[in-house]
Amino acid sequence: MSADPGAQEIVIDEDVDNELHSGALRDRLQNESLGKGTITLIIRDPNITIGDMNLDWDDREGAPLYGCKSLLRVDLKGCTKLTQLGDYVFRGCSSLTSVALPDGLTQLGNGVFEGCSSLTSASLPDGVTQLGRSLFFQCSSLTSVSLPDGITQLGVCVFWNCFSLTSVALPDGLTQLSDRVFVGCSSLTSVALPDGLTQLGDYVFDKCSSLTSMALPDGITQLGDAVFKGCSSLTSVSLPDALTKLGEGVFEGCSSLTSVSLPKGLTQLGDCVFFGCSSLTSVALPDGITQLGDGVFDGCSSLTSAANSAGFDTVELYLRDRYKCVTLRKLFLRLLRQYNQAVNEANGTEAEKNATALVYFPTDSYSTVDVGLFLQKMNAFGGNGIEGLVGYILKFV
Repeated sequence: MSADPGAQEIVIDEDVDNELHSGALRDRLQNESLGKGTITLIIRDPNITIGDMNLDWDDREGAPLYGCKSLLRVDLKGCTKLTQLGDYVFRGCSSLTSVALPDGLTQLGNGVFEGCSSLTSASLPDGVTQLGRSLFFQCSSLTSVSLPDGITQLGVCVFWNCFSLTSVALPDGLTQLSDRVFVGCSSLTSVALPDGLTQLGDYVFDKCSSLTSMALPDGITQLGDAVFKGCSSLTSVSLPDALTKLGEGVFEGCSSLTSVSLPKGLTQLGDCVFFGCSSLTSVALPDGITQLGDGVFDGCSSLTSAANSAGFDTVELYLRDRYKCVTLRKLFLRLLRQYNQAVNEANGTEAEKNATALVYFPTDSYSTVDVGLFLQKMNAFGGNGIEGLVGYILKFV
């Protein structure tokens, strides 16, 4: 071991195994006389392997560099055989601003950078495929992270309380976001979700109060509990057609959310899904929904007011009526386009064309009942029916 006190640099290139196992290096770096954020640590032992940096510690406080507040920078580039960083290696190194990782690294354990409150950015080697639980837990100064394409899984609470993180580009190979990945990321404004993502765990974006919009990939079939809870700036969400279930409290406390269009295949809404969505004025509630949890629309003051004004006893009845009206309007507009096409293809005067269209109007993919209702309304409004029917349709807007 050699040290250069003037440059505040410590270089380890021999007896590394003993220095780490014995705790001698940690004890030295925890010496209060060094001051906070004064040391650059360089480890350049080409023979150091998994066992040296992934010791079987009895508790978090026994990790190799736990609580070394003197650390400003760490350079592990010279550890060419190092493939894994063990649990909590740098936990509590609150002055650490950067770590240079070796190219051969493939795995980061749990809580490696937990509590590194001065860490501003992190660039992970291309070989890394998995991030452990709470990897960047409470890294409150972290503003950017570069994640390699090979990552397929993010552990639970990876970015919990990373208050300064503004955006994250997730790798294309990611298929699942575990529970609480972005909890408390209050500066997060955008997240690009990969197309291959199929599931969002519980509380993924809980308290991400700067998140304004979210487009979910088509392959997502289920949203966990409280996914967007407390996202008070969220104004719009695009939900995929494949979605069949919304967990409890998915949009709880999303006070800026104004409207949501629920996919037709949705069959269940968990408890308190829209609890406290005070700005919500419109929800398209499909007929396929067979189960509504408790308190789904509690605290939705704008919806309650609209339902009362329209003479409905409950928000649910009001929304179901609105959905049917909107659906019927869309159906009539489609049928009207077909009717106009039939008129254009007929011969004779305008009156004769309309008469022909009314007689031979095709049913094709629509049921006889739907077409019958359409033709009934056409005839009921007089003339060739079109002007009156358009006025009738507008009643549903």
